[in-house]
Amino acid sequence: MTEFKRSIVNIAEICSQKNISDIIISPGSRSAPVTLAFLRHPKLKCRTIVDERSAAFIALGLAQQTERPVGLVCTSGTAGLNYGPAVAEAFYQQIPLLIFTADRPPEWIDQNDGQTLDQREMYGKRCREYFELPVDDFHPDAKWHAERIISAAINKSVWPIPGPVHINVPLREPLYPKSDFNYQSNPKIISHLPTHDVLLKDSWNEIASVWEKSNEILIVAGMHSPSSRLIESLSAIQKTSKALLLCDVTSNLQQAQKVNYYDSFLGTENEEMLKKLVPDLLITFGGPVVSKSLKLFLRKFKPRMHWQLQTHGDCIDTFQSLTQVIQTSADYFFENLLMILETEKTDVGTAHENYSSSWRNMQSKTAPQLHEFLETAPHCELKAMRSVLRRLPPESHLQLGNSSIVRLASFVGLTETSGLRVNSNRGTSGIDGTLSTAVGAALATPKMTTLILGDLAFFYDRNGLWNNYLPPNLRIIIFNNYGGGIFRILAGSRDLPELDHHFEVEHNLSARNSAADHGLNYFFCDSAKSLEEALPLFFSTKDKPAIMEVGFDKRTNAATFFKFKSLMKELK
Repeated sequence: MTEFKRSIVNIAEICSQKNISDIIISPGSRSAPVTLAFLRHPKLKCRTIVDERSAAFIALGLAQQTERPVGLVCTSGTAGLNYGPAVAEAFYQQIPLLIFTADRPPEWIDQNDGQTLDQREMYGKRCREYFELPVDDFHPDAKWHAERIISAAINKSVWPIPGPVHINVPLREPLYPKSDFNYQSNPKIISHLPTHDVLLKDSWNEIASVWEKSNEILIVAGMHSPSSRLIESLSAIQKTSKALLLCDVTSNLQQAQKVNYYDSFLGTENEEMLKKLVPDLLITFGGPVVSKSLKLFLRKFKPRMHWQLQTHGDCIDTFQSLTQVIQTSADYFFENLLMILETEKTDVGTAHENYSSSWRNMQSKTAPQLHEFLETAPHCELKAMRSVLRRLPPESHLQLGNSSIVRLASFVGLTETSGLRVNSNRGTSGIDGTLSTAVGAALATPKMTTLILGDLAFFYDRNGLWNNYLPPNLRIIIFNNYGGGIFRILAGSRDLPELDHHFEVEHNLSARNSAADHGLNYFFCDSAKSLEEALPLFFSTKDKPAIMEVGFDKRTNAATFFKFKSLMKELK
């Protein structure tokens, strides 16, 4: 490595000084200068993951938990394209990633040179911003330019909206240093102090006026990071005012929720009952919501007013009823709203009492019917989900897979485990990368991290286990229905003659060999009894990570699920 690569060495020091500590590297020759700069920095934690797709999702899991940017390094060519699914997920989850793709010098692009493609803006609109470092830095201005780019890229990854940032790094040979090369550096750092959106007094007067005139107020929390401030504010608001809170299964606000099982009981066909649940003011915040029944309910029975709380970004109108965007964070909004309500001490009123009672009556009807149904149901995924969620260790972390998994969790609810943090890749809702994300999440915390996912998601992302960093606090629970079982319950696909071989795609795979290959403890259950007996040992054995595979009959799954949905439809 010659002196002209000094600006590449500076990348590591700038990252370290700007509070980045984790780097995920995929091996390559063209990327060697960047890789060595990170590896030889004393304050950076570097991990090497061969599969770039898995590497990117592991980085996403780390960044999701630490809420700090995580660096990714790969070589030139198609390597960076394999980051694509995780980049898209990070973009929509608003998770900061710093992506360094090594490249050939610009004059060699599209010249039939090896391992080369046009890498400029390769992630398109699913990236907060694209940067390219100068290929040469002989001149002091070029060195200043490179350092400025790295600071700007890191700043952009966290503000105004966190997300992935792509830095393309064209590199000339030689790519490897001389043995006496000095990696110490003292680059220019550009820091950034972000602002926070604060509402003006006139805005608060308008908000208070509308609140006072509204009797049926419904707050819906989508996917959200844990926030004790928000839990405290929302709990107090429900006690002192005329508002109810519905929490998505990924909202991390279950401790503030007063109405459970709404995803189940909103499936009722009793329209007279549903009309009693319609708010005149709807307030939403956070990311996507899982519940299809909630979305259908609010799209059909539209509120008179709908406020969406968001700090930045596009106009989000999930329920087709948006009347106002309030540009601020949920933490700030509800803390200040609570202060106003406590000052004014407004009367809750009879109308709200009736509204609140309607929601709680539906919950009180649903809970015993749901649990009685599951007690007598045969071994099936819905019943198993309730068993697993009940057994999760307190103060632990839960990663939920997509497809049917996150929906099953939403139906049975997270009502019994205290201090549980929940995450799911609901930005794009794909099954790819679920296992790798959980590995990254488990690396970020000493707390027990449990992943529940389907068989296709597990086998699709088996390379998430192909690394030397699997932590002992990782628990993987696979619901194996030997195919894409969700297609057996979807109205459009379940009656197709092509279902078995072209939608569900039956298989006979087991995770047993994967567990053996990677040194994980392995458990297998194929009945409700064996699952209940195995769960305590599964969670209490802490010497190494573990896989629990739970086998199901797909037809029993489907039949039981339809009975459950019929029961909910008949609620009155």
